[in-house]
Amino acid sequence: MKTKRHLMAVLALFAAFAASGCGEKSAKVVKPEDQQWDNKDTVIWIDESGITLGELRSEMNRQMLHMPPNLSEAQTRAYQARCTQISIDNLIVRRLLEREMDRSGILISQEEVEAAKKTLEEGLGEGRTLTMLIAEVNLPMEVLEANLRLDLFKNKVLEEKFEEAWAPITEEFAKTYYDEHPDEFTQPAGRYASHILIRVAPDADDAARAKARTKAEEVRTALLEGADFAQLAATTSECTSRTRGGDLGFIPRGREAPAFEEAVYSQPIGQIGAVVESPVGFHVIKVTGEQEEKTVPFEDVKTRLVNGLKRREQQRIIAEYIDGLRGRSLIRFVGPLAPQEKPEDADGGTPDAGAGEES
Repeated sequence: MKTKRHLMAVLALFAAFAASGCGEKSAKVVKPEDQQWDNKDTVIWIDESGITLGELRSEMNRQMLHMPPNLSEAQTRAYQARCTQISIDNLIVRRLLEREMDRSGILISQEEVEAAKKTLEEGLGEGRTLTMLIAEVNLPMEVLEANLRLDLFKNKVLEEKFEEAWAPITEEFAKTYYDEHPDEFTQPAGRYASHILIRVAPDADDAARAKARTKAEEVRTALLEGADFAQLAATTSECTSRTRGGDLGFIPRGREAPAFEEAVYSQPIGQIGAVVESPVGFHVIKVTGEQEEKTVPFEDVKTRLVNGLKRREQQRIIAEYIDGLRGRSLIRFVGPLAPQEKPEDADGGTPDAGAGEES
């Protein structure tokens, strides 16, 4: 959104959100006065079209599914803030597109939706299905189909603009870009590593920290005794890399915490290092490889580069289209999302109770 005037009120919504089951941390901050809001209450108006608190809570629940465990209270609130803002933006964009599709008279057939579902499933990778995906993200099939229908509509409306923007992006165009941006195609020297993280909250006491270290030491012992690293990471690690068997990919210097980086760059490749403590917890690290600095040849990146440049233009066109829809609509935040009036904003008149406009 172009404005953050309502963000303080959004933060106040967390207490109400906690009641819908987003986790232990948020449940601690429920306030009696925040219980007044009902799922049926409208919290966002887009002209005459309303978005309810229930819709927002459902979207927030999906966004919050992958919140890392053992975050501090402040980290939990920051994570919730990002998820809430993303949820609000997603709901507004969907509603804008729904209204535009209704006005346009353009129909998206079920056959087109099924073809889009098939394409989506093919892109998930071997062994992955659409059923698995919607279960992981807690997204009903009818909602997925509705979102795909909106995407198909948007792409159909903007098809001519896409084609016009893509026409100049040839292999020669990509080569010019490659020559003018050498840093983007230079791989720095560095190492590859995997890890298993036992997370510790920043405000954890000594007992909790000792317990986490003991667990990390047990993990290391199991690995030294022959346990499979990827399997143990998948079942034990408290980092999102667990879905990749703990693989962190390439780790350049200067990106990670000093203790973690020192371990990555000092451990022998292929061996299990000593337990390392960082600001987020305890790590068991395995360095899996290294590379020298090199420039990736154009032939190796040309197809990906052409597609990437086209995708960038597509995203620009879509963003301009959505901005145009926003600009033609009056978007107001009400109820628990209503922006709080600042004292300096008061003009002595009667404020519009509980209503705020996006500008």
